[in-house]
Amino acid sequence: MQIAQLRYFATIAQLENMSQAAELLHMSQSSLSKNLSKLESEVGMPLFTRGGRKLKLNAAGARLLEYSTLALRELDYALDDMRLLSTGADARIKIGAAGAGDRLADCLAAFHREHPEAEFDVSGGIEGLEQPDINDFDMLIYPAGGKYKKFNGFPLYVERYLLAVSRTHPLARSASAQARALEGERVVFLREGRTFVEYPFQICGALALRFGGTCYADTREIHRQLIASGVCVGFVPESGAAFYRGDRELRLIPLQDHRFSRQMMVCFRREKHLSPLARTFRDFAMDYFGLAAPSEG
Repeated sequence: MQIAQLRYFATIAQLENMSQAAELLHMSQSSLSKNLSKLESEVGMPLFTRGGRKLKLNAAGARLLEYSTLALRELDYALDDMRLLSTGADARIKIGAAGAGDRLADCLAAFHREHPEAEFDVSGGIEGLEQPDINDFDMLIYPAGGKYKKFNGFPLYVERYLLAVSRTHPLARSASAQARALEGERVVFLREGRTFVEYPFQICGALALRFGGTCYADTREIHRQLIASGVCVGFVPESGAAFYRGDRELRLIPLQDHRFSRQMMVCFRREKHLSPLARTFRDFAMDYFGLAAPSEG
C-alpha cells in the first residue's frame, strides 16, 4: 500500500467524484481509477458504492478513511518536523497535558507575548497513552504516581474535581456534596480513545458507588451539554472549570471527599534534546510556575 494511494483515496472520498478528484490531483482520471483499483485489491474489498458519477464510501471505505486520515496526518506532521529541524528554525513547542487547563493556557499566552514566533503543539490526551514518553514532548504535565512515576518532575498543583449538575438538579443549591449523593444518579464521564476514562471514574469504582446509569463523552462540549440538559451529572477539574461556569444552565459544587483530587506534576525533555526556543520556554515556565532549577524527565 502506497502513501500516494491513500492520499488519492482520501481526495476521492472528500469530493465523491472521480473526475473532480483527478482534476484536483493533476492526474488523469484513468490513472486515478487504476490507483483506486489497486488499493481496493490490496484491501480485499470495494471501498465505494457507485451511483452514476457519484461515489459514496461504504462501511469498509469509511473505516479505511478513518485510519488513513490519522496516518497521513502523522506523516505530514513528521515531514514538517524534519523540515523545521533541518533548517534550524524550529519554533514549535510540544506539550503533553493531563490537566492544567487554564493554568497552562495562561502560561502559553504570557510566553507568546514575549515570543510571538512560538508555535504550540498541545496534546491533551496523554492519559490515553499506554506508555507516555517525555521524549515526545518538550514539557509534560501529568498526575503523580502510576505509569508516570518514572518521570523526575516537580509538584505543580493539586487538581481538585467539582461536581457539575444542571441548575434544576436538587443539589444545585448545595454548598458542597458528598460522594454518596451520586447513588442512583446517571453520571457522564470523559473518555479518551477506547480504554481510558477520566480519573473520577476510578474513584467512583473504588467507592463502589451505584449509579442509575453511566454515559460517556469524548469531548468537553458534549460532556457539558449532557450535564446542562439534565441528562447526567458529571465531574469537572478546577483547572477547566471556566468552560463550564460560562453556562448558566450549570452549577459546580465542591466535593467533600478528598479522594476526588490528585497531585499534578511537570517535567521537561532532556536539555540536549530541547531546541533553543524550547529551552527558553522551559526556563520561562519554571519561573512562571515558581519551580526550582530544571530537572530532566
